[in-house]
This record gives sequence, structure tokens and C-alpha cells, in this order.
Amino acid sequence: MIELKTRAEQFLKSIQAEGERQCAAIRRKTDTEVTQSLAAEARAALTARRQALTDGVFADAEARLAAFTATADYAAWLQASAADLAARLGQGTVLYARPADCALLTALPAGCTLQPDDSIRLGGLRAENRAAHMAADDTLSTRLAAQRSWFLENAGLSIEL
Repeated sequence: MIELKTRAEQFLKSIQAEGERQCAAIRRKTDTEVTQSLAAEARAALTARRQALTDGVFADAEARLAAFTATADYAAWLQASAADLAARLGQGTVLYARPADCALLTALPAGCTLQPDDSIRLGGLRAENRAAHMAADDTLSTRLAAQRSWFLENAGLSIEL
């Protein structure tokens, strides 16, 4: 009888030890999942903040570019852009500008024509030479968009958790 009681106690201790091992494993797994979840939430919050900061910087830059288009320097820049696009695309180039900017292009490069384009929102020029199967985009919106990846790489807004 004593032997049976001892065996029962050992059996219960064994069951208890196994239960404690399983509880510890569940606790470790739960802790890991909670930690990973919190890290993901923190990363998502940091990503959202980074995006908000970047959007703010680019909204400010866009406002400054819009202000630039109201200066005399813009007309000179637009004229230089037209000359550069015509030189790269050659004879038969069609330049596209905002309707408001067409009046600023007083001296078109030789062999070029000008057409208004309402899709150019901020300013600058697009150009195409269909005969040469070439096109170029020198709009301020495209230039600004091209700076976004450079900004993200160099602004020090990286996310490391």
C-alpha cells in the first residue's frame, strides 16, 4: 500500500512537472508574441510619423515651388528648360506648358512648337518628339517627386527597432 501511495505521489509530481513545463513554454511563446506585436505596433507608429514628417516637408517644398513660379526668375528658368529640352530631343519637339506659362515662353527654340497642357499642375515643361520616339519631363512636380527617395535615404528618418 505504501508503495502504491509513493507511486501515485511520483505520478502526480510527474504530471505537475510536465504541466509546469508546458505553462513555462506557453508563457515564453506568449511573451515572444506580445513583444513582436508591440514591436510591430511601434514600427507602424514610427512609419506613420516618418510619412507625416516627409509629407510636411514636401508640402512646404511644393508651396515654395509654387511661389517660385510667380517670380521673374521662373520665366528665365522656363526659357532655359525649353532650350535644354529642344537640344536633347531635336527638331520637331513639342513643348507642353501650363496655359499660364505659355506667355512666358516668348522665344521658342528653333524647330519647336508650344502647346498648353492643363495636366501640368505646378509648372515646368514636358516635351516630346514623336518622330524620334523621345519624351522628357522637366516639370516641377516630377523634379520634386524625384527628390523623395533621396530625402528618405538622407534625412535621418530611418526606423530601427
